[in-house]
Amino acid sequence: MSDENSSSSDQRPGSPEVRKGWGRFSIVWLVPLVALIIGGWLLWRDIMSKGPEITVTFEAAEGIAAGKTAVRYRDVDVGQVVSINLAEDLDHVRLTIRMDADLADYLTDKTRFWVVRPRVTVRGITGLDTIVSGAYIEIVPDKSGEGLRDFVGEEEPQVIHDEGDGTRFVLNADELGSLGTGTPVLLRGIEVGEVLETDLNEDASGVTIPIFVRKPFDALVKRNTRFWDSSGIALDLNADGLSVRAQSVRSVLAGGINFYTPDGSLADEPASADTMYRLHPSLEKAELLAMGYSQKYILYFDSSVRGLSRGAPVEFNGIRVGTVESVDLEYVVDQGTFRVPVVVSIEPERVEMVGGAVDEIDPKATIETLIANGLRARLKTGSFITGQLFVDLAMNPVSPARYLGNGQDKYPELPTLPQKIDEIANSLSSLLEKVETFPIEEIGIRLLGTVEGMENIVTSPALGDAMTNLSQATAGISSLVNNLDTTVLPATQTALDAAREALGSVRDVTSPTSPVRYNLEQALKELSATARSLRDLTEFLEQNPSALILGKSGPKEDE
Repeated sequence: MSDENSSSSDQRPGSPEVRKGWGRFSIVWLVPLVALIIGGWLLWRDIMSKGPEITVTFEAAEGIAAGKTAVRYRDVDVGQVVSINLAEDLDHVRLTIRMDADLADYLTDKTRFWVVRPRVTVRGITGLDTIVSGAYIEIVPDKSGEGLRDFVGEEEPQVIHDEGDGTRFVLNADELGSLGTGTPVLLRGIEVGEVLETDLNEDASGVTIPIFVRKPFDALVKRNTRFWDSSGIALDLNADGLSVRAQSVRSVLAGGINFYTPDGSLADEPASADTMYRLHPSLEKAELLAMGYSQKYILYFDSSVRGLSRGAPVEFNGIRVGTVESVDLEYVVDQGTFRVPVVVSIEPERVEMVGGAVDEIDPKATIETLIANGLRARLKTGSFITGQLFVDLAMNPVSPARYLGNGQDKYPELPTLPQKIDEIANSLSSLLEKVETFPIEEIGIRLLGTVEGMENIVTSPALGDAMTNLSQATAGISSLVNNLDTTVLPATQTALDAAREALGSVRDVTSPTSPVRYNLEQALKELSATARSLRDLTEFLEQNPSALILGKSGPKEDE
């Protein structure tokens, strides 16, 4: 009973009932808990939707503002500049950019960035819309590279083409010249592509020029296609004189690249993407390498070759058959003389072969045969204005083959002849040597003695008397001529008149109607008859000499 009394005594009337566990949790706390969960979810979704942060380095931040400048791809915002800071070297600026999550996989080492602002280039005026909206950053995403978060932006806009619209090729050249990004690629004067970019080679020995050729013209680019620089106005001063070349107005201002495919390669398969080609400085240089087979020879000259340069033509009867490859200078130690080796490339395919088995002709053997028949090389002046020289090949069977080399050269040697002016100079030198052998002093002494003798003759008294006598004789001759004019000539005229009258009388006598002539003809006839009778009498007396005594006997009577 004591326990029951104690327990009942512990319970006091009016004290609240306390519950343990969920029974004590108030529903009021659900509101901040739900708000916290929703806020965390929104924060997580915002972070995940913004994508990664990247840094892009530019030389300057002109026109870019943090929190305002957008990053665009195909005119769609895909990011925004968060902050702008100077680089550690203070020569660049680093932009922190928050990209959209959709482009996270496209941020690779092949992705490119550049700032779009108003620009005036050879391709026209671009970025005019940024005058109102402000500059923005253009991105060209590329998923094929390796992931990257730190980029270096391009200072100039890049021309990016879809591979489905054409083909990319790569050109190599010694120097860039006036070519640049956007330079047109031409085919027969029609623009079919453009230069994508320009850069130095890895060893800085030349430049690399990627180009893009649009469809369907990219199918015309073959493995044997030749490219050449047609930029601006080209002035070429060579052995052919001064030549001027120019393409379209745009190529004159912005440069241009032309290409063509040799006829023998038109049916070949199109070249694959990124095929590398050599960019030649001119069409002539490109054509030289498109002819096919060539054979190099070496020529030696012992006279001045001023005006002969690399690329000069090698001609045969005025037709180009090769090109000068190099011109050097050598000193022959054992002879103590100088000589000039000239390496030329002969292109036999420039000469059309006719007659005989053409396929069996060996170019080397043909050249050797021509040398044996008198093929010689000599330097000639291509233009008296420019003074440029070229190598002329001609057949000179009379001239002996002249070899100045030692026969140990890398290339076979062609015999040479001296220049015409050298032959003239040699002839003049030989003439002067002969003149120097003349006894000039002795001839001068004799000539002086002759002059002194002539002077003595001229100043002698006898010559004066002779001149006086000659003067008197001249006066006598003049008197005689006057006498002839006054006396002899009139008498002669009278005689001539009398002779003329006599001839007139003779003419009258001998005319066909003259009686004298008739009588004379009758007399001549009678004289002829008399002569005939005398001839008969003479013949009779020769036969009958006794007739002079006995007379002519009559006819005998019949007994």
